[in-house]
Amino acid sequence: MFGRVQSWIGSACIAVFLCAGAGASQTVVEPVVDRPGDFGYCAVVSSAFDEAIESIDLLLANAELEGNPLWERLVAAHERGVEVRVLVDRSDWSASITEDNRPAVEYLRGLGIDARFDNPSVTTHAKLVIVDRRVVILGSTNWNRYALTDQEQANVKIADARVAEAFADWFDWLWEEGEARVLEVSSDAVLAEGGTWIVALPDGDGSAVYASFVQALIERARSSVHVVLYRVSVYPGYADSTANRLVDGLIRAAQRGLDVRIVIDDCQFYADSAAANLTSALYLYQHGIPVRFDDPRETTHAKLLVIDGTHVVVGSTNWNYYALERNVEANVALLGMSAVADVFEAFFDTLWRDGRSVGPWGGSSLGIGG
Repeated sequence: MFGRVQSWIGSACIAVFLCAGAGASQTVVEPVVDRPGDFGYCAVVSSAFDEAIESIDLLLANAELEGNPLWERLVAAHERGVEVRVLVDRSDWSASITEDNRPAVEYLRGLGIDARFDNPSVTTHAKLVIVDRRVVILGSTNWNRYALTDQEQANVKIADARVAEAFADWFDWLWEEGEARVLEVSSDAVLAEGGTWIVALPDGDGSAVYASFVQALIERARSSVHVVLYRVSVYPGYADSTANRLVDGLIRAAQRGLDVRIVIDDCQFYADSAAANLTSALYLYQHGIPVRFDDPRETTHAKLLVIDGTHVVVGSTNWNYYALERNVEANVALLGMSAVADVFEAFFDTLWRDGRSVGPWGGSSLGIGG
């Protein structure tokens, strides 16, 4: 594929237009979907590390040392001369997050790898890998044993130097300045033109790039909006909150006659998230949206939208206040890519088939009492 680049804010947020033709091998988009027991993400990241020549940059919310085979491949890349930078979350609101990440940071530093904590006032929730500033791997998978082996995850690998450079420039800013650039994005040009696009959607405190783009995409949907989320919140006291606007966008799409369905994790391990998800599920159900919860024995950690069977948005952002408006998050929109969308749609269909319904839309009925 070849293309032109439209830069909205320098190279920090970038839209790459792709057309079939000469040089089609320049861009490769590979969906990476993991179900419990799969190791697709580990295999893709390991292979990218083995092929690295110049640099590897990691931006991670969670980077636990034990039970994680990816550190060995990263260290091997460092030992053959690849420049490695690792930036992980240090929390000012949860000491356990910092302590979970500390052994990996100290281990890497002991081997001469440049690893550091982020600014403690910033919450890094991204899961981002950049190799040689030409390959990007991002999505929902944290770096711990459970996330790598036992959860429902949605990630994507993109081999395109223009997209990778956009995320790499954004990472550079975080690395040097300690906080993400505040971005503003107009989606009108991309969505109005149609065609095949890759749109980088990195977020920092106050930017809401992901939310504004997703809202515009939902408003332009023509046939279907299928959503998988680990966490979704509605805020009755804040009607104009970003989370509420996204949820209400789904409701308006359903009212237009679209096939709108959502799969949500029931968050059995976290009471606050479980309560938020149940409240949101009932709100959606009451407004005509079919909702299903996952199997309570599993964790559906993906953050995924498939729209009209041809557009995909995948990354790290949940639909709650901090994720949408405050956190450092990494997402990407893949527009006009039906073959890519087919893979993620099949993932959604499997989760939907196995889920538990809220209301009478088939399958087992969850009900209010569970």
